[in-house]
Order: sequence, then structure tokens, then C-alpha cells
Amino acid sequence: MSPFTESHQLLRQSFRQFVEKEITPNVKHWEENKICEREVFTKMGQQGFFGVSFPEAYGGSGMDMWSAVVISEELTRANIGGLAMSLYAHCYLPLPVINALGTEEQKQNYLVPALKGEKIAALGITEPGAGSDVGGIKTTAEDKGDYFVVNGSKMFITNGTMADFIVLAVRTGEGHALSLLLFDTKITGFSAVPVHNKLGMHSSDTGQLFFENCVVPKSALLGEKDFGFYYIMSNFQEERLIASVTGTASAENALEKAKQYMKEREAFGRPIAKFQVLRHKIAQMAIKVEACRSLSYRAVGEYIEKGPAAYYIVSVAKAYVCEEAFNVANEALQIHGGWGYMEDYGIARAFRDLRLLTVGAGTTEIMHEIISKIEMDEVRHEKVQIKARV
Repeated sequence: MSPFTESHQLLRQSFRQFVEKEITPNVKHWEENKICEREVFTKMGQQGFFGVSFPEAYGGSGMDMWSAVVISEELTRANIGGLAMSLYAHCYLPLPVINALGTEEQKQNYLVPALKGEKIAALGITEPGAGSDVGGIKTTAEDKGDYFVVNGSKMFITNGTMADFIVLAVRTGEGHALSLLLFDTKITGFSAVPVHNKLGMHSSDTGQLFFENCVVPKSALLGEKDFGFYYIMSNFQEERLIASVTGTASAENALEKAKQYMKEREAFGRPIAKFQVLRHKIAQMAIKVEACRSLSYRAVGEYIEKGPAAYYIVSVAKAYVCEEAFNVANEALQIHGGWGYMEDYGIARAFRDLRLLTVGAGTTEIMHEIISKIEMDEVRHEKVQIKARV
């Protein structure tokens, strides 16, 4: 039974038209020139596509998480993972944190304009020496009474050079004593440089950030001081969920490209779709896509019901789907033969972009560690969790 209602299908139709008009015609230019257009954020916000699953009080549509799934699936159809990554990183990484933890003033100053596409957001967690190991964060926020002084750096931050503000993870004590700050990128002492030479995601903005004696007001603190580690762990679930949905849609697109190519390409006097070895490859890929969809949709359903407490199934989905989605893209490229290695058919781009999903939002190895600890009853339930947004 489909989880999508008539409202979801209307949203899908509307957003598909938006993608076909505003994104698809520009994909080649943006990819070749490694451009992330700010104008796309503005148009997305104006049409209300950023706010589909956020409260109406802050400019959203008040729909459930399935509406975010619709947006993710349709955006993936454009086969431009870099831009999709920047749009996801704006909407589904920092904004749920503000919605869950922010004061009314913080929501009005940051959440509302971000949903409108007037301000671009980023999530600042990863550092040169701390990726999946959030506890290893070294960027500090020294408490000076009326303000914090931030020093340190961040690495591989999506939207890092174009963001107007950052939900920034900083160290405010020993051990897991981290905090989250709403950091305005106009603050003196902040700088950002683009990260080049990426394997894929060419049309996303990726930056390295530097903080040198940045004075941040106490009003910028999100939630409680020193509880940032737990907030981050809870928020990771939504990021991993979106990665699973995106991976599934990307795998399905790769499968469709392979099927189409097999119908058009001839070898030894007949279409290669007539060769059993390739037909069986298609069958195996289709099975993987269906398994990915079932698992990712189950994870979405449990997340809607339980919020961050659904971290087990979300971790399982992230681990399985992102690995298998890449395997499907790899097989699709193989079916294209020499042309798969070229840029002409788009499968090379899909292959490159999908590779990041097994790394971002927690590596597959980290997912396996989480799953194994739960299976072996070694995990204690943390006291603090961000409420589900829906």
C-alpha cells in the first residue's frame, strides 16, 4: 500500500514541473562549470518547496515527512546530485534543529527566511580531524559571560561558502560537552574557502570554514549549553533518512538508464536487451531497488511514529541502501560499456555522486557499529533527543 496521499501526489506533480522547468535545462552547464546557483534556493523558497514538512506558523505547509520524501525523489530525477546535496543540506540538516530547539526569536530570524529561500543555511559539524567522531570536535566557544568567542575550523561543509548562517557545533567543555550556535557568517573573523577536486557532487558548494576570535552573542545558543552532542546524534537520523531515500531514487534512475540503453544498443546483430546475461543483471538490480525502497520507506514510517527513537531502523536503512544503490549504479555503468565511462549518458555522473552516500551522514562502518551495539544490547538510551519535526 502506497504511503502517499492525494496531497502528496499533487505535490509531486507540482515539484516535478518545477524541476523540469528550473533545474533540468541547466544541469549540463552547472555540472561542467561546477556552479551552485543561489537563485535556485530563492525559487524553491518562493514556491514553498523547502517548507513542505515544516509548521505553517513559520511559512511551511504542515505536511508530514512523506512530503519531504516526495521532494527528495523528484529532485533526484534530475540526476544532479551536487545541487540536490546543497538543497538538502540547507533544508533537512540545520533547519529541523532550529525548528525543534529554537526560541521564537531564533525561528523568526533564521527559520522563516531560510524556508523562503531568502537566507541559505549550513550545518557545521565535520572538522579536518573529526568526521563521524563527533566527540572529537575541537572548534571551541569560550564563554565570556555575555558572549562566546569561537576559534577553530570546519571541513567539507556543504553550502559552506554561500551560507548566510551556520548551525555550528562547538566545544564548550570536556568530553561530550558540545553546544550548537546559530552563527551569522557576517561575523568578523569568519572566512570560508571552496573545497575543490571532488570526485563528484560538482554542482554543490563545499567549503572549509575558519573561525578566528569570532564574537557570538549568547542569544545565538540553540537549546541548552553542553547538550549539543545529543542534539547532533538525534538530528543525524533525519539526515540518514534522506540519504536512504535519495539513494533509493538514484538507484532506480540508474536502473532506468540501463534498461533504456539496452533497448537502444545493438551488438552481434540484435539489441543487447536480448542477451540473457544482461537481462539477469537487470533483474538483480531491480530486486535491489525494491529492497532499498522497502527498507527506506519502513524507516520513514518508523521515524514518523517514533522520531529519533527509530535510530536502529534508520541506521540499517542508511547502511544497506547507500551501499546497494552504489552497486546498482556500478552495474548500470557496466551495462553501458565504454559509453558508461563517458559523460554523454549521465550514468558516470550518477555513479560519482552516489559514491558519497556511503560516507556522508556517518559512514557505513559507523552504521555497522551502531547496529552491532544495539544487537548486542550495549547501547544506553540518551536522555536528550530532538523531537520529531512532524
